[in-house]
Amino acid sequence: MSEPTQALDLPLLLESIQDEMDQVNDWLEAQLAPAGPDEVPLQPLIDHVHRFRGKQLRAAQVLLIARGCNRLVPDHIVVAGVIEMIHAATLVHDDLLDGAEKRRGLDCAHVRWGAHASVLLGDWVYSRAFMRSTELEDPTCSRWLAGATSAVCRGEIHQNLTRGEFDLDYSAYLAQVDGKTAALFEAGGRLAAYSSGASQKIQDACARHGLLAGRAFQMVDDLLDLIGDQERTGKSLGTDWANGKMTLPLIHLRELLQPADREELRRLFGRGEARRTLLEGSFSKALAAAVELSREEITRTLDEACLQLQALPNGDARQLLIELTRFLGRRSR
Repeated sequence: MSEPTQALDLPLLLESIQDEMDQVNDWLEAQLAPAGPDEVPLQPLIDHVHRFRGKQLRAAQVLLIARGCNRLVPDHIVVAGVIEMIHAATLVHDDLLDGAEKRRGLDCAHVRWGAHASVLLGDWVYSRAFMRSTELEDPTCSRWLAGATSAVCRGEIHQNLTRGEFDLDYSAYLAQVDGKTAALFEAGGRLAAYSSGASQKIQDACARHGLLAGRAFQMVDDLLDLIGDQERTGKSLGTDWANGKMTLPLIHLRELLQPADREELRRLFGRGEARRTLLEGSFSKALAAAVELSREEITRTLDEACLQLQALPNGDARQLLIELTRFLGRRSR
């Protein structure tokens, strides 16, 4: 498989679909506007969610797969927008569950308006997204997105039920990740190919790509939560370690430690300790090795994701999607 000899930055990477990305953003603006006078009081909260749009990687994935299948139609704009709305709703809920204070440099919704308003705001965005998905002529979109959202909630519930479980194994961790993060990427890949009229084989390959790319995306997030730069990421870091969420680098760290050190890690896990306990203390050498093992696993996962894209007939779009997939592994925020 040939790849670009030099990595592209994200704006250059998305240049070929900028018109379509603008259409997605116009569509989102319309969906997040008050539908009537009853919704006007919600506008400050809705505007806050709108500022969480970030890189919109999920929308870009949908549009590039459509290009890769040689058929980008208006339904792709709606699918991309609905997925971004569902993602935004999960962020509102996740920040509350994690006790995070910042997201993309802004106060999280629950910090400004409280837990009750935050939960209901996320629910409002979910409901608006699904209402729009049901307006598509083909009901397949809403069915698959409902299944993906169910998987997201299941993954989050599983993670919260196992909070503080120091001995959580790797397979349970993957099940959580594949639900709470990868399921939306997987649905985006499948729906993008389906909406292009692609064969079942191409749909399956694009769904598999999405699952693996989403898995790697969450692994990178877990890594950044431990070693990232808080100013660069624009969000609260160290929350997984402090709140007792066992993630990929922590699993590797646990397995690398000698019994006495492992028991000390167990004692500190989920006790609200700052991440500098791991970065600067007696665990730092083992943590460096755990980080390297995590990076290697992320690379292997992305390699497999890129292989799935060989099914796409449009070589130019395929190459851009490969580079977007690689971007997931090298991002720092």
